[in-house]
Amino acid sequence: MTRQSRLGFSRAPLLSLFAALLLSLSSCSSRPVVEIVTTDASRSSALPPGAQPVAKEPNLPARDADIEAAGDRIAEAITYLSSKRREAALRALSQSETALNRALRAHARDNRISASLRSTLKDLDVAERSIQRGSLDATKQLAAINRNLDGLDLKQAEQSEGESQ
Repeated sequence: MTRQSRLGFSRAPLLSLFAALLLSLSSCSSRPVVEIVTTDASRSSALPPGAQPVAKEPNLPARDADIEAAGDRIAEAITYLSSKRREAALRALSQSETALNRALRAHARDNRISASLRSTLKDLDVAERSIQRGSLDATKQLAAINRNLDGLDLKQAEQSEGESQ
């Protein structure tokens, strides 16, 4: 008794079935789609002819260079902390404190801005001590301080200052 008769089937029909299956699957592949796009060669712009540009006055908050510089230095300190450069972060915070003190002197007549800047300076001092101790929360504290600086509304302060004069 041969091995082929013991298994009850021969390999030849199985191989031919497998080959037929492979051929049928290879013919099912889709052909690439070719798209043809035509453009108007005489048109030099994506805008329709005669379109008028819309000029809109930006609604940006008032800018204070010292407060922006302080925020930039705080962001720099956050970056230094993320790369484990504590001394550089402390140096950036010192520069931020200097800029906030300049801003405090410039806005001395506006009680609301002055109070906010004093509070920011206190928070900055707490964050600086956290960095010196190696606390992991220092980055979160600095991010919160930076958000508070971004939230200062200098336009409203300028308007209320102008009304009081």
